[in-house]
Amino acid sequence: MTSAGLKLDVYLGESMRVAGALAGDAVIECFARHRLEVAALYRGIEGFGLGRRIHTERFADISTDLPLLAEAIDTRDRIEGVLADLDAILDRGLVTLEPSRLSVGDDVHSADFPSGIGAAGRLTIYCGRGAHSGGRASYRAVVELLRREGAGGATVLLGVDGIHDGARRRAGLLSRNVDVPMAIIAVGAPEVLRRVLAGLPAILERPVANLERIAMVKHDGAMREPLPMIEDADEHPPFWMAIRVYTRQGAHADGGAVYTTLTRRLRRAGAAGVTTLRGELGFSSDERPLRDRIATLTGRAPTYTVWVDRPRKVAELWPIVDECTVRHGVVTAAFVPAYRERAGARQSGALTVRDPGDVMREYRARALPIPPPGVA
Repeated sequence: MTSAGLKLDVYLGESMRVAGALAGDAVIECFARHRLEVAALYRGIEGFGLGRRIHTERFADISTDLPLLAEAIDTRDRIEGVLADLDAILDRGLVTLEPSRLSVGDDVHSADFPSGIGAAGRLTIYCGRGAHSGGRASYRAVVELLRREGAGGATVLLGVDGIHDGARRRAGLLSRNVDVPMAIIAVGAPEVLRRVLAGLPAILERPVANLERIAMVKHDGAMREPLPMIEDADEHPPFWMAIRVYTRQGAHADGGAVYTTLTRRLRRAGAAGVTTLRGELGFSSDERPLRDRIATLTGRAPTYTVWVDRPRKVAELWPIVDECTVRHGVVTAAFVPAYRERAGARQSGALTVRDPGDVMREYRARALPIPPPGVA
């Protein structure tokens, strides 16, 4: 099965509670009630939102509310069917929707990327932690395939809760956690990622893949394509943009880790919010992926940072991203046509789902003729 889909992302805090339950648990339970194709809950290592306070795992006194990212993928109709329940659950946190193409099973071998801004693709592949192929972990085999075929980067995110093969799967201290979902996120040229898709049925028994069109703006300091930008009118609902930075934990900028320097500089400059996750395995340069524990000890564990904001703010603060990634990392951009953030009585945006064709027509009509400052 291959069909038009939506990617639903929910950014929240680890200590948030709703109706006596942890908010992350309530969100995944909501996804499970709606029997979504795939969903995962990831624990972050650093970030901030509307409250402006940075939460990080590096300091014990402020690490009690690490960021969480809950992600769900399914067809447009099924994702839209979740929104009312999700809206009733969450009175805080950020929710975004992005258009995609969902492909499941043997159909992944012929799936193609939807139209959209940018010349690159973003491919997310879901599997269980314990899935094996040819005597090795399937996620390792997928990462090796991505590197061999020439993908620009790949990051494996380990879920702590989620939906896989039609059932909810939660990680536990005394469990092998073999069915808890994990995601392999890859970026690169569509023709490269199409070759990877063709090889997935030989690795995964029932592959689930999400395909998105993006702009890969930078790779290891080199500009690959212009940052896409749109005239930021005050229409309702407004457009938003997602800037994603894939790097490694040991990569540095301005005396600190890239993700830490980027988070703090964007916060000081008034960015809407930033979340960073640490991956289990991956690459974003020519380095060979290391085993998970060795990668963490040597600073080569991958990190994945997401910043979502209005286009005018992205244009204003782009020099910060440009400076922090002058030597290392993959930087991508995509429009976010639906965004809603709450913090108590404060709310920004709305979850109005736009047709991808309408988004592209608006972009063609309102694209800025020159890139914003800082872009060559």
